[in-house]
Amino acid sequence: MNGEVLAGRYRLLTLLGRGGAGEVWQAEDQVLARPVAVKLLRRLEGDPMDAVARFRVEAQAAARLLHPNVVATYDVGTAAGQVFLVMELVTGPDLAKLLRSGGLPPAKQVADIAVQGARALDAAHAAGIVHRDVKPGNLLLASDGTLKITDFGIAQASGLSGATGPVLLGTAAYISPEQVRGERATPASDWYALGCVLYELLEGAPPFVATDGADATDVLRQHLETTPPPVRRTDVPAGLADLVMRLLAKDPAARPSSAAEVVRALAEPAGTQVLQFLPVEESPQPEERRQKAKAGLPFAKAIVALAVVLAGVVIAALLREGVAADPTAQAGGPPSQPAVTNATASPKPTPTPAKSPTSRPSSPKPKATPSATTREAQLRTLAELLRQTGQGRGSKSAKEAAKDLDDAADALADEDPEAAANKFQDAQSRLMEAQRQHRWQATPQIVTLFVSLARSFSGDGQHNNSNG
Repeated sequence: MNGEVLAGRYRLLTLLGRGGAGEVWQAEDQVLARPVAVKLLRRLEGDPMDAVARFRVEAQAAARLLHPNVVATYDVGTAAGQVFLVMELVTGPDLAKLLRSGGLPPAKQVADIAVQGARALDAAHAAGIVHRDVKPGNLLLASDGTLKITDFGIAQASGLSGATGPVLLGTAAYISPEQVRGERATPASDWYALGCVLYELLEGAPPFVATDGADATDVLRQHLETTPPPVRRTDVPAGLADLVMRLLAKDPAARPSSAAEVVRALAEPAGTQVLQFLPVEESPQPEERRQKAKAGLPFAKAIVALAVVLAGVVIAALLREGVAADPTAQAGGPPSQPAVTNATASPKPTPTPAKSPTSRPSSPKPKATPSATTREAQLRTLAELLRQTGQGRGSKSAKEAAKDLDDAADALADEDPEAAANKFQDAQSRLMEAQRQHRWQATPQIVTLFVSLARSFSGDGQHNNSNG
């Protein structure tokens, strides 16, 4: 077939690859004198009408898209009873070949692929098209680094026929849970498939693979029922790892659904590192509060400082998880103390006679903290949650932190709050280090309990401060 001319215009030069129902050739458009790619529908035995119809759907769908991240379609026709599609020639490998030949790409390149792939999906969905077969083999990487999506052979679009029936199409490793259930594919299905691709680029394999002796049915079941292991590569930024896991959400409504959301997710870590709080005693505050902060016991100061550091960590976790943080723990505001908050919120006092130098400033009434019994129960609940969520490389840190929390609960039961606070601090330190190294990630429930317990221990420290 080398050298053959189709429709008196396209000369076939080099076979680039075979796959699905077609083969792709590098060719020359002799009319416009430019290189092109020509996809030929294979000659099939029996009735090929379904394959032909699907091929025409690809041509019609792709021709509606004009975007830098979508392979352009130039022409479609028939020659000697064979259907062909003329497309933009992309000089570069698809992502499947990239993985086979070059190994895992750097995390920065994967993030760039995520953004470009998201823009391609935005363009397709804006045109009313659901691709339904997003996978590494259909994502081409041009020599200049531009990602281009191709192969709309099973695309679904309003007004197009031939590939819109209820038959389950797509590749098992990248198909969404709703498609497995036999539901109609939606744009959210493409976002899920993109998440599968990004996961494979980071980890070297799709999130779900068939176990020994199993078939594709096992993979489909995992898409429905199994939570994928978290991304374990230590060089992957938290924002990228979190984006991938959000794209793999079982609930279509929970997945990012636009390029803008993808860009925001990737930028979040840099914008949510809120650990640089002023020490409590250096924060702008009335003279009475400054004196009270300086007069605190060393133990009380340590607990308050610990709560401030924890607040920074858990706020970042909350933002990544999309969970609304407590108003008193929002980033950007000065750290607050429950007892002082009550005092500053009270109406402005009326003038009173000046106190003698020997008189002691009155202390605001401390805010009530949870009872030891309540905190003991919270500590044990948190320990159990850590044991349940500890996975992969972070499992050891989570289990050790759970043991610290059990020890803290035992200390409270023995009426030793200082020992309990120290063990609580040990647990936090382990998990903060694991989180910094991307070996462990908090769930919203874990974050909420940590915030509550940190406030309660901080309240103990302020109570001691007011009485000391």
